[in-house]
Amino acid sequence: MKYFVTVILTVLSFTVVAAMRSVVVDLPISDSADTEVSTNIALKVNASRLEQLTFSISFDSCDANEVLVALGADTNADGDLSMNESDIVFGCDCGAWYRADLRTGESVAQESNILVIGKREFDPSWDLFKVVRRGAGDIGESVSLLEERIRFYIYMR
Repeated sequence: MKYFVTVILTVLSFTVVAAMRSVVVDLPISDSADTEVSTNIALKVNASRLEQLTFSISFDSCDANEVLVALGADTNADGDLSMNESDIVFGCDCGAWYRADLRTGESVAQESNILVIGKREFDPSWDLFKVVRRGAGDIGESVSLLEERIRFYIYMR
């Protein structure tokens, strides 16, 4: 009986994971047929509880269009994440997905429209992410951000 209770209590060990999702759709309308539009979104993450950030982009791409998400710290506090304030850039350019770490200069091709930033890679100073679209026509983009964090563990033995 004691063995049976120990097995049941061990099986009851579990992790509760919470997730926060935000979605960015419908970037501002461009003044001309072929130009760049962008929006900045505050990034508020409890770094001590973060497990990972997952960015997912939906995008109707063509040879002349690009969409990207940049992550970084707004060091001059102007509310606009410039390229020199960005650390990670992820997106699709002319139909090809890519990811660039601007801190190291490393740029790699991505196989999909999903970017995962793990706990070790996340920089707690990041406070903005920026979504940028370049190109002509209705691209139909949207970006979703999923923040996963562990609330607590329960272990029973």
